[in-house]
Amino acid sequence: MEADYAVVVVTYNRLELLKECLAQVEMQTVPAKKIIVVNNASTDGTEEFLREQKEKCGHYRILTCAENLGGAGGFEKGIQEAVEEPVACILLIDDDAVLENNYMEKIMGARREHPEYQAFAGTVITAGKIDTFHRRNIERPGLRLKNCPENCYTGLRAGQPFACDIASFCGMVVDRELVRKAGLPCSEYFIWFDDTEYSMRINRYTRFLVIPDAKLNHKTAAEVSKHPHRRYDWREYYGIRNRILCVKKHGNTLDRAVNGADMFCHIVFRNWLFGVVNMDDYDWAYENRLVKEAYRDAKGTGAIRRGIPEFR
Repeated sequence: MEADYAVVVVTYNRLELLKECLAQVEMQTVPAKKIIVVNNASTDGTEEFLREQKEKCGHYRILTCAENLGGAGGFEKGIQEAVEEPVACILLIDDDAVLENNYMEKIMGARREHPEYQAFAGTVITAGKIDTFHRRNIERPGLRLKNCPENCYTGLRAGQPFACDIASFCGMVVDRELVRKAGLPCSEYFIWFDDTEYSMRINRYTRFLVIPDAKLNHKTAAEVSKHPHRRYDWREYYGIRNRILCVKKHGNTLDRAVNGADMFCHIVFRNWLFGVVNMDDYDWAYENRLVKEAYRDAKGTGAIRRGIPEFR
């Protein structure tokens, strides 16, 4: 099978994971024509390792950033480079994605068999189980996101492709010509919802076809607890702000109203109530400040933040 794709990997200070990730990219039964690695200003020896890789392998292209652009900025930069390569499609992965050897063989085979699709994705395995979070569908009103259930992968039609609306950058494959139509990811998102927003733009032209037999191991940390009392950290700012921005951009009036009500009930009222009753004897000032700033910035009245914001 012809090697007719480029790979874009975004990395930041995870050298050992990056080594494993790239080793499996190199081991693909259908090899990549070009491997583009975006180094988000890593300080752990990543730059030196990538320099050595490029010297050994001529099909590497290393993009070294002067500052950490986040996943969104990294993929914007990497895809912008990849779309100039003479390839049919582009594979997007983070540095903690370890592909099975035949991942792209399965995807490229499905691409030939289903020319009506221009975007593809595989199965994400985390800690030995299918992580359904990475392939989702949109429910209206509100542009709510619902995970494709595990039986889509393992049910009566186990192994058969199925379509979805949203794919994460963990194993997303997009046709090069589709990128020219849909554009690049929004770098200002920094992290979180960048792949969701990009998927919604892709949906103007095609849904994603998920190939269950194309698998990758996502070697991420354990999922953050969904307990309602869990503490926010700086990433929640981007989760809240970017969700609002995404619905503003792609939703209608009813979507925005329903999303606003959802977020008020689950975020604003939650934080206010926990603060009033002094839940867990904890100072909720940080969470309340973070939420306030996220809403303010989503309305366009604040700065376009990137990096780790401070709310103390």
